[in-house]
Amino acid sequence: MKIPGAVVIVTGGSRGLGRAFSVELLKRGARVCVADINETEGRQTEAELQRQYGADKAFFVKCDVTKEDDTKDLWRVAVERFTTVDLMVNNAGIMNETLVEETVQINLMGAMRGSMLAFEHMRRDRGGKGGVIINVASTAGLFPVFFMPTYVASKYALVGFTRSWASNPCQARFGVNWAVLCPAFADTSMLSVALDGPDPPLVTYQENKEQVIATVKTIGINSVDDVSRAFVELVEKDDNNGAVVTVEKNMGGAVYRFVKNPNCL
Repeated sequence: MKIPGAVVIVTGGSRGLGRAFSVELLKRGARVCVADINETEGRQTEAELQRQYGADKAFFVKCDVTKEDDTKDLWRVAVERFTTVDLMVNNAGIMNETLVEETVQINLMGAMRGSMLAFEHMRRDRGGKGGVIINVASTAGLFPVFFMPTYVASKYALVGFTRSWASNPCQARFGVNWAVLCPAFADTSMLSVALDGPDPPLVTYQENKEQVIATVKTIGINSVDDVSRAFVELVEKDDNNGAVVTVEKNMGGAVYRFVKNPNCL
């Protein structure tokens, strides 16, 4: 899709990858609704983005993606402000193995809820303009990771959900493309807290600390810029329906998977 003039919702948009995605979209002429549960950070991000790109280009909506009413309000406000939405980026996430239900509610159910509201708004067979839905998963949604099984489960499910919608035989009539961005470890606060925080939220971290660190070093840590570039490329790719894009620092950067053969990596 063409980014200039597009209207975008980005959840988890006040920091980390979500903020970086919002900035890259704004740089290219999009209008962005930044959604986040953290109102303080969200308002600060809104002020900074409006100062740099214009008050009519970005705004913040507080949204807890685990709450249906919050997500519906997010869409209501975004449509009232911008009339339509062309791209939905479900980026809000958590990585904490001690919070099992919250992990599933945020990483999976929040993204599914946002996706379905986007789909109903965008689908051409019911009066929409079409659009793109990008769900931000992880390489942990494709391969097992021994120290974060709950996180892995939530991301595996999100990849399956997205690919299943992309494979719908009525997809051409719907006019909505579905894609998944799967970055490996990225240089964000989520990773630093998991590895260096006082109480790392990973399974058996202390017992397996050397193996965890070795795994991270082998795969490498993506810069936020690396992931953002892959994100922009995915958005702009015309044939992105069904794409699963991995971004791995030490494994060749951005790689498109599943595009031609849904049964093979």
